[in-house]
Amino acid sequence: MRLHRLFAATCCAALAVLAALPVSAAYAQDGGVRAQLTARGLPADLVDGVAAVAADAAGRGLPTAPLADKALEGWAKRVPSARIVSVVQQFAGRMVEARDAVRTAGAAAPSGEVVAAAAEAMNRGMSAAQVGEVVRAAPASPSAAPGLRVAAALSAQGMAMEQAVTVVAGAMHDGRAVEQILDLPSVMRAMQARGMAPPEIGRQLLHGAPGGAGMRGPGAGLRPEAGPGGAGPQAGRPVPPRGGPGAGRPPTQMPPRPSPFAP
Repeated sequence: MRLHRLFAATCCAALAVLAALPVSAAYAQDGGVRAQLTARGLPADLVDGVAAVAADAAGRGLPTAPLADKALEGWAKRVPSARIVSVVQQFAGRMVEARDAVRTAGAAAPSGEVVAAAAEAMNRGMSAAQVGEVVRAAPASPSAAPGLRVAAALSAQGMAMEQAVTVVAGAMHDGRAVEQILDLPSVMRAMQARGMAPPEIGRQLLHGAPGGAGMRGPGAGLRPEAGPGGAGPQAGRPVPPRGGPGAGRPPTQMPPRPSPFAP
């Protein structure tokens, strides 16, 4: 009987510890967000509002760093506190949708980075099905977040989202390195500077110029080549970059995203 009571007490204690773990994690992340925002000088009422959203998000297994970033962005733009908290709440809800989309695509336990990238992409107009297309095309989970960000960036530069997703997923299926995929927005900007329309750019990036080396095939690069005699580029002819992916070009920077705090 004594052994039975001891066993029951041990089980109850273990269950109590397990039940407390998510709450403890939520409080820890809440404290981290609270400390970060307080250190940056945000007022107490705003810190409390954002920290409450972050604690709820952490309790649901969502990343909280993107929520703090949203709050800091709004504060830097002198947005009213109530509006900042509303935007943070909306993004937390978007991350729930994004995580569902990523899980539906087969990633049972997506990282916070992937969830946040999917949420930002969905804020730019990417559908849940399109999120899934990029996630399924990624050769490994870490590749999904850059792919989602690049597809959203191409769309922000004028390419239709459907085509942008096809370009990125095609590059992943063809074994492009992450560095090459991250370079796609820079290549698109170079083609736009030559007067090429986004739909044609998408076709060139996906299939390559007629008679030219496209982005398909082992070792194929993504950069436009200079024309004969250096007199200018041959329109839309992607060729392997000299010196490897990213040579001669700074790392791809995401274009400014539409701000949730815009009037």
